Amino acid sequence: MTPIRLLREAEDELRLAQYYEEAQPGLGRALIAEVRRAKELIAQHPLATRIERGDIRVRSISRFPYRIYYRARPEEIIVVAIGHRRRRPGFWQCR
Repeated sequence: MTPIRLLREAEDELRLAQYYEEAQPGLGRALIAEVRRAKELIAQHPLATRIERGDIRVRSISRFPYRIYYRARPEEIIVVAIGHRRRRPGFWQCR
């Protein structure tokens, strides 16, 4: 499996789980679990998802309206963003 590294901005975006946990106990943990599963799939099959733009690929997160945007490099996978599907398109492009 290819190692995965999250940019600081992506780590900050993952903290959105706190919002879900406050809204409904257990929901934030469920989001973290789904993100973890998606990251495992990305690590196992980094080129299996569609290209969003340039060299950025995107994988949807099950059960939640979020996507993981990443670059697949031979030595590592770089998660550049974790964003809501309705967020401004291309918000991650400057990363």
